[in-house]
Amino acid sequence: MAKTNLQLLNEKLRRGYEDFKARTLQLMDEDIFEYAGHISAVEDVLFFMETHDWLDEDEAEFLLNLDDPLEAMASAWEDYQLELNFRTAMDSLLGPADSDPEPDDDDWRSVFEE
Repeated sequence: MAKTNLQLLNEKLRRGYEDFKARTLQLMDEDIFEYAGHISAVEDVLFFMETHDWLDEDEAEFLLNLDDPLEAMASAWEDYQLELNFRTAMDSLLGPADSDPEPDDDDWRSVFEE
């Protein structure tokens, strides 16, 4: 029985991860620290792909045609997290800024409303 595009993609992602891990372990300690966000994004992508059905066969086929689909997916995930999740996380932690009737001028949340 032939493998599906999703199976082939997961195999390619796993090989890409092993290569990525070997390259990363060659970095100096300071470089690894600066690269931590990207390392986390790579780990997230591999986890998501191995534990959930996020993509359909056509999407998997598109990604299979990339030289390094793991890198492409990790970069997209990393960019998404930087743009969206920090504000969402702060709202979750502190509650929405509009929960105060009138924020003080020194209320840090008012900076994000400008």
